[in-house]
Amino acid sequence: MKNILISDANHGGLTLLEEYSKYTKNNLFFYDTYNKLNLDMKEFYKKKYNVEFLSLDDIRKNEDKYITISPIHMKPLFRCDYTHHEFTGYLIKKHEECYGWNFKIIEITGVKGKTTTANLIMEVLKNKNLLVLTSHNLLYKSCEREIVLDKTLSITPASIIHALNRAKDMNLLSSIDYCIFEVSLGITTNTDIGILTNILEDYPIADNSQSASSAKKSVFKSKKVICDRTTLKKYYPHMDKNIITVSLDDKTADIYTTEIDYNIKSTSIRIKYCDYEFRVNCFALCDFYINNILYAVCVGLLLDIPIKTITSNIKDTLPIEGRGSIKYIEDKIVLEDINPGLNTTSISKCISNLERYSNNYVLIVGGDYGITCEEIDEEKLSKYISTIDSPIVLTGDVGYNLLKKLDKDYEFYHELTDAFNYLLKKDYDVIQIIYRSEYARNITYLPN
Repeated sequence: MKNILISDANHGGLTLLEEYSKYTKNNLFFYDTYNKLNLDMKEFYKKKYNVEFLSLDDIRKNEDKYITISPIHMKPLFRCDYTHHEFTGYLIKKHEECYGWNFKIIEITGVKGKTTTANLIMEVLKNKNLLVLTSHNLLYKSCEREIVLDKTLSITPASIIHALNRAKDMNLLSSIDYCIFEVSLGITTNTDIGILTNILEDYPIADNSQSASSAKKSVFKSKKVICDRTTLKKYYPHMDKNIITVSLDDKTADIYTTEIDYNIKSTSIRIKYCDYEFRVNCFALCDFYINNILYAVCVGLLLDIPIKTITSNIKDTLPIEGRGSIKYIEDKIVLEDINPGLNTTSISKCISNLERYSNNYVLIVGGDYGITCEEIDEEKLSKYISTIDSPIVLTGDVGYNLLKKLDKDYEFYHELTDAFNYLLKKDYDVIQIIYRSEYARNITYLPN
């Protein structure tokens, strides 16, 4: 028998342990990377799964005797034979064999746009039965009903196993046509369609031993890949198999736009794909959102959904609350980008987009820390802010730290609500909120 060592109770390791224990007689070991589990909890898991918990010293003394499974972003404390993404892919296959389901799986990774893209794909496939996991929730959706199965899951790869088991417990596996899974830092192995939305900024992971771009390279293990053309050229120039490239305006891409007429209520987009050219009319305030639309359209085309059905399904799609959405409050237009994936590049694009709608605008910039794997580069962002003349109000912990790095004085409010109330009294036409949030946090800022 083999010695299988799984790591990290914080990022899905226990889910992988539980699932793997169903299919194996191998010896099971676990390393609690962040000391999350107390002695009683360890004793519980030891009895339930016949697993032995090891210290770091235990592992290093006999490292060669273990097959190790760790998160892609984990500090390299010891050798990693398989990542959580890879092992999840293996367990998905075992789950399929055990329960006999045959639906297709679509996985989405990238720095920005994952949740919105998943939502748009869900609309393109709205006539099908879907299991959808995003940073918002786990959802089963059919023409007849919509059921929220879980609101607590993260987008670690192990959450896919939880999603499949939740569907099994609800007797939904035989009803599902497609799964749409948002995944952080890459995808699992052998998924049917893998989507890489972008790498707006690369950033170090695993204690600077790897980068986000190297982790997200796993998307190319998909049977079919949809990838941003710019990202492919910059980070993966040698990848060329089973890839459909997407671009706003690069005519060397497989799918791109030939005309965009932006409107704050409904944007008209003319799309070119192979020998087809067709128009989509839907909500889209910026080029980021249009890229996400292109990914969703591309998925529909790959799945042989008629173009007429795709354009009809997507035309009435509304943005996810806070993700590139719009509100009208008193006499002002409020544009929202409340998103865990915000960084300097996305913020700069957000600002340039504002000028399509008004020159009399103000920005609220700030947010939270503790965003898994994607911490913000404050030095880069503060340097960028110091170069622009746009009026800015800072808020939250991110805003406070930026304030300390900037020479110019900016208005600062610790709470987003206070910043918003302050600006409601000012003579601006448009308030753009750019707030970096935790995945599960429900951001509210409207006055009572």
